[in-house]
Amino acid sequence: MGKEEGPAISLLDSPKGYEVINPSPDYIFVEGVQSHWKRKKLIAKDFPEVYQYAGIDYWSGVWTVLIVLGLYLSAYLVSDSSWWFVVITAYVFGATASHSLWVLIHEFTHDLGFKSKFWNKVFLLIGNIPHLVPSSITFADKHKQHHSYLNETYDDPDLPLPIEDTIFGHSTIGKFIWMLAFPLSMVIRQALNQFYSPPSIVPDTIRIRSFHYWVLANWIVNISINLAFYYFFGFKAMFFLFVSFVAGLGLHPLGARWVAEHYAIFPDQETYSYYGILNLVSFNIGYHNEHHDFPTVPWSKLPQVKKVAPKYYDTLHTHDSYLRVLWDFITNPNFTLRTRVVRESHRLPKKPKSQ
Repeated sequence: MGKEEGPAISLLDSPKGYEVINPSPDYIFVEGVQSHWKRKKLIAKDFPEVYQYAGIDYWSGVWTVLIVLGLYLSAYLVSDSSWWFVVITAYVFGATASHSLWVLIHEFTHDLGFKSKFWNKVFLLIGNIPHLVPSSITFADKHKQHHSYLNETYDDPDLPLPIEDTIFGHSTIGKFIWMLAFPLSMVIRQALNQFYSPPSIVPDTIRIRSFHYWVLANWIVNISINLAFYYFFGFKAMFFLFVSFVAGLGLHPLGARWVAEHYAIFPDQETYSYYGILNLVSFNIGYHNEHHDFPTVPWSKLPQVKKVAPKYYDTLHTHDSYLRVLWDFITNPNFTLRTRVVRESHRLPKKPKSQ
């Protein structure tokens, strides 16, 4: 992949002598392994002390319980309020809490909440309850695939499907709707990726995934608890949770991180970090280069990774505002669903070398 060095640029930089974003409307094809694997080796060689930050953070479990209880308590408190108050409260508070909870689900996906894989799985179930849609176990499987096959066509579930790009990817209204419905598109995309890779693209590689018992547990726990909550507290309380979930993962400053993390606003870089204040309510998920370089480091220690190896991170392009990312993505005609660095799947048959 191309050189990743240069001045640290953000989306808030003005034209006063600063470089402006330069998104490509089409895929940027590269060869070779992902940059994170290469940078990890370099950092480990120069700064071996970085591994002292790997481990678990039990506070993830504590925060998960508190946020889950906070969301249900809030849903109960607004259940007799006006619809406008429910929507505004859900968008401002509920969506923030719901997104933060999804980041904690991400922590348990990497087994960073507990030493036991069993308890990490249990908290995947607990953290997913207020989201209404039983999806945390499937997300965990797909997210591990995302790390292993970052930006590989038909193997990275974070890459939008061709049909998403065709329908939504190249117009302001299309991108607005795509962000608004992002939770739905994510669920559909992961479901399609769960069962197959297109045989016309990847011959003989139908990849059926087992419907294991943790997925079943995810559905039983989520649906039974939410049906009981609906029975006792009514539709308006459930609507609060629904808006919180959809907004938190979609058309919201925090939801913009799905675009900020891997959409290539500069052609030579495939992952971007954000070091702004919203990390305080999103468990440092903005430290995304650091996370992909060292996925065994919990959220609370990611700033230390950057601090210990500044020469590797201070030269990368960054975002300073999720809100500006959201605005640029929707309004910039060159910022599309194909604004990604991509590489061919390693599952594709190798082309014979020319003689």
